[in-house]
Amino acid sequence: MNKGESKRIKTEKQALMVSMYGSLFFVIAESIMAIASSSQSILLDAVYGSADLLMVVISIWIIPLLYRPTTEKHPFGFSQVESIFIVIKGSMLTAVTVGLMLANIQIILRGGNRLNFTSVAIFEVAAAIISLGILFSMIRLNKSLNSPMVKTEISAWIIDSVASIGLAIAFILPAIIHTDWMTDFEPYLDQTIAIVLAATILPIPIKTVLHGLRDIFLLAPEEETVSRIKEIGQGVLERYLTGQAVYDIIKTGRKLWISIYFTSQNDMISISEIKQAQKELEMELKKEFPDLYVELIPE
Repeated sequence: MNKGESKRIKTEKQALMVSMYGSLFFVIAESIMAIASSSQSILLDAVYGSADLLMVVISIWIIPLLYRPTTEKHPFGFSQVESIFIVIKGSMLTAVTVGLMLANIQIILRGGNRLNFTSVAIFEVAAAIISLGILFSMIRLNKSLNSPMVKTEISAWIIDSVASIGLAIAFILPAIIHTDWMTDFEPYLDQTIAIVLAATILPIPIKTVLHGLRDIFLLAPEEETVSRIKEIGQGVLERYLTGQAVYDIIKTGRKLWISIYFTSQNDMISISEIKQAQKELEMELKKEFPDLYVELIPE
């Protein structure tokens, strides 16, 4: 393992540690507040955070595996470990979110419950400020990483930040709006917010699962990524090759595997030119896609 990879592992672990300690703080604070206030919205955050905390701890443990080199026994290295992990995490968070939605629907059917909305609103404002601080710290650390696991955590903190701001605004409403309908709706406000919040969150873990499955089955990445790779490739290869090039691109976890099959109009192929083209191609692609393997293959 070279110094660059060691530095990346250290930075990636640091980013995930920030998320882990942030999640631990919020799980404890939200659990206490959920018990004290009986708020289902805060309970949703606490349970969601607990599930995420468990997965962050596991992700820190598996990071060194992702940087191990490829071998005959593991031709893709351990890249798919990350994809499998992301699918498990997304599935777990999806199940938690759906379960909490159903639980809140049952509470509404039983008549709801009243809260001290002012104290909950103050708690959510403080939570939003802290979440934004953690979010910006992780974005800064991930600038040099392009880590799928860190990106997943960043998405989770974006959700937490937006949710806390939304909850703070929603729980201030009873103090501002003094009408009969608001008084009648107050017992159901917390559960309604929790359900809306869960429904807003739900597409994110589902998309995470779908992206993970795409990688596990070694399918091509998103069309935008494929188009960009071809655009960069053509810019380099047109200086060396005169024939057609066919791209075979698959993605496993954070790594792209790019095979470019080309034909030549001449019978003679310069090995030195192919090596130079591959070197330049890899250098240009790594400016946008740091983790990749690229090879040029004559047909």
